[in-house]
Amino acid sequence: MEGAILRSRAKLIALVLPVVFTVGFVNSWNAGWGIVLFLLILPATALILLAGIGASLVWDAVSKDRWQLRVKRGGATLAIACLVVGSSWPVLALGASAGSLTRLAINTRTYRTIISELRRHPDQVERIERKFGVRLAVDRGPPLRVAFNPEGMLDNWSGIVFDPTGEMMKADGFDASGRFRAPDRITRLFGGDLVSCRRLWGDYYDCSFT
Repeated sequence: MEGAILRSRAKLIALVLPVVFTVGFVNSWNAGWGIVLFLLILPATALILLAGIGASLVWDAVSKDRWQLRVKRGGATLAIACLVVGSSWPVLALGASAGSLTRLAINTRTYRTIISELRRHPDQVERIERKFGVRLAVDRGPPLRVAFNPEGMLDNWSGIVFDPTGEMMKADGFDASGRFRAPDRITRLFGGDLVSCRRLWGDYYDCSFT
């Protein structure tokens, strides 16, 4: 009986994780919808989680079971909730990685064709965008680097980036003084402040700018 109660609570609390994964996944495909989900769905999910935990603890408090059993059950519920909340950020990152990888897998051939055309016609970015229906940010270099469908809010944006040198991986956030760890020649690519990149595969990276 006791084990069944805790298992049912664990299942309900753990439902938060698929929601968090979905937010990360959707954000990689469409930052606009990702922001909507982040601002609306995640807070709503958090409120539902808190309400569920609160109801469980109230039920334990008024239960006629032995007090030791009620305390044990309430403590286990809080421990499960803390574990799920602590896992949320890694799960969000996992969803974002899965979204970027699937997006790249589906569009790799198109991206390669775009890169080839940009190398032949570097001054025709707008025409190439219209032709393929893909928004582009181009750093002519040399070497040529291309960000596909850069999206974000205000000055913060992210996208799948083609970098034949791999040097963008040197971007690694900020040091203790708040300055970029990477040199300016890396952080100033695409005319923005490059914060970080992670490799997807080949010469493609998932990069964030601010």
